[in-house]
Amino acid sequence: MASKAWFDEVRERAAKALNKPSPYGLDVDISPFLSLAEPKSRGLLDTSKAEEVGVNLKANAMYIQVDQVYFNYLSRIPGVEVLRIEDFIDQRRDEAYEYIWRLVDPATDKYTALAALRGRGGYFIRVKKGAKVEEPIMACLYMSYGGLQAPHNIVIVEDNAEATVYTGCTIAPEVLGLHVGISEFYVGKNARLRFIMVHSWNKVAHVRPRTVVNVDDGGEYISYYVNMSRVKTLQTYPTVHLASNARAFLASILLGLGDADLDVGSGVYIHGDNGSAELISRALARDGSKIIMRAHIVGEGASRGHIDCRGLMLSNKASIQTIPGLTARNPNVMLTHEASIGRLAEDEINYLVSKGFSKDDAISAIVRGFASVEIKEIPDRVKSYIESIEKVISEKAL
Repeated sequence: MASKAWFDEVRERAAKALNKPSPYGLDVDISPFLSLAEPKSRGLLDTSKAEEVGVNLKANAMYIQVDQVYFNYLSRIPGVEVLRIEDFIDQRRDEAYEYIWRLVDPATDKYTALAALRGRGGYFIRVKKGAKVEEPIMACLYMSYGGLQAPHNIVIVEDNAEATVYTGCTIAPEVLGLHVGISEFYVGKNARLRFIMVHSWNKVAHVRPRTVVNVDDGGEYISYYVNMSRVKTLQTYPTVHLASNARAFLASILLGLGDADLDVGSGVYIHGDNGSAELISRALARDGSKIIMRAHIVGEGASRGHIDCRGLMLSNKASIQTIPGLTARNPNVMLTHEASIGRLAEDEINYLVSKGFSKDDAISAIVRGFASVEIKEIPDRVKSYIESIEKVISEKAL
């Protein structure tokens, strides 16, 4: 069967890329994670950690994964299907062949290769044609023993459908882990996918998500990414491909603590006419953290796009770098960008103090305002999650 040959080819290509570093971010030796044995016992989900990243464990559509050994999933929402990726492959191999490793190349780098060869789990979510799902579809990926966690996630939002997928990823304290999340998202014609991912790691975790999104004619992809705790290294660069009349909005809120090394970006290719893209990033760097913010829009059709990168320095030892890029391949393209890095402004602090704020409250209000990003067309119940997380970020930043 063609599907069997395809999955064999994926593994063969991955095996040749196990030593291939990512072009971005700090390189990590993956050999320790190749030799680590999987936990023999079932890991336990720390519900308090799940709640910290905003996951509602009582949701009617949910996927839970602990390490690479425990999986639980369900959907009680009409028009929404949730499966573990292995179950999807086993039950519908020919269909899985159409979606898995089609957007993300398993030979992209050593991390995608490792996921292709050693990964387990990940969710398959399908929102059926015309379904308008108001309740967020929840997913929680938790590392209790450490080692490798490499889920492969597929989300399909069919034509004229609409949904929000909320994923919280977190880890137990002091656990050494490498998290490589492979995500391939398909947004149909005139469909809308809102994807929210909240990360809370620890000071020895390495994180390498790999995401590619395909948006069909008239579709819309809205992404909101947050790193809200200390992490050893984090590198990700999700890429979105837009057809005619399609739209993408990607926002990232990055908190650098301790000696964290964060290299986070995003790229959008506008292939069709009348497409649009907006990339927004906010970085707060404390202690000795290092943050690089990348953003790139390529306009191939008559289109428009804007990049907004801002960094806030909260320490004399931290560093922030912004790398915005614009590429026009059509004379009817309008692309713009703005980037800025600064520190807390004394005049703003003094103004709020003059209005009755204490100095600490004034600083907290400024930091929280900096970390807030307005996301249009987000359901109210999702906004409440985002607002609570932005509050936590502002508190941890000080």
